[in-house]
Amino acid sequence: MTKVLVNIYFPAVCRSYDVWLPCGSEILQISDMLKKVCGELTDNMFVPSDNSVLCDRVSGNILDVNATPDE
Repeated sequence: MTKVLVNIYFPAVCRSYDVWLPCGSEILQISDMLKKVCGELTDNMFVPSDNSVLCDRVSGNILDVNATPDE
């Protein structure tokens, strides 16, 4: 499985992390995965909600949940 290294930034705690993501997975699946591990990554300083989304850090645009990291 091909993976891509991305930098995930949590603005609520002002921290960023490098994470390897599978290129073939949809953003929805990746978002769900990150919600499960974000507590560990931020030492439980960030608790996601059902409203948590992934956004492009530069533009602020919400990522399409049906897209993949390749797209």
